Amino acid sequence: MEIMVGQNCKITSDALNIILNKKYLKKDKEGNVTEEEAFKQIGYYTTLDGAFNALIEKEIKGSDAISLDELKKHVAGVKEDIFEALKSVKVERAVSL
Repeated sequence: MEIMVGQNCKITSDALNIILNKKYLKKDKEGNVTEEEAFKQIGYYTTLDGAFNALIEKEIKGSDAISLDELKKHVAGVKEDIFEALKSVKVERAVSL
């Protein structure tokens, strides 16, 4: 399973876990940031719901919002990314059946 959530996160899985991954820019041997993008694992969960809830929580904690209204808009954006990701999975599953 591989589900992109927005531009910077994806959900993957292995035999035992649902894995939350975050996009980052790789560094070269000297430690300089390159243009090459990759994903690193930032959390392991037993359910898809758990992974999505963790993503929302991580976004809240990492937000630079200065008001409750800004934070509410940010969370709404993350939730919209999750809903869009789920819609695309349903379409792909329907096509593969």
